[in-house]
Amino acid sequence: MKSTPIKKILLLDDDRIQKILVEKRLLKINSGIEFVYFDTPSKALDYLKTESVDLLLVDLNLPEMTGWEFVDEVEKVSPDSVVILQSGSVENEQIQRANSDKRISEIFEKPLSESDLRSILGL
Repeated sequence: MKSTPIKKILLLDDDRIQKILVEKRLLKINSGIEFVYFDTPSKALDYLKTESVDLLLVDLNLPEMTGWEFVDEVEKVSPDSVVILQSGSVENEQIQRANSDKRISEIFEKPLSESDLRSILGL
């Protein structure tokens, strides 16, 4: 993953249960991580226009736009962002697309396990 420590993570997911799970697991691994959460792409994009984060965890299935469309928009406001996609059902087509897109670091199936998060954090 990244060689510099991850200090701030933004989760974009319209499923609040995923928010609770990810936040709880992340803070168990590293209580010093700043965690911000948005349930719609527009709110997350507004935030990214004025704030920086070390990592974006993005659900592929979102209201307003898809995760792929969100990544296109992120590129305009925060082009150096590290993006990790997640989905309730990751298909081969999505894996291939994520692997061929230089903007995407990884793709995971939800829910993210503690070992998934450790891998994401480079631990």
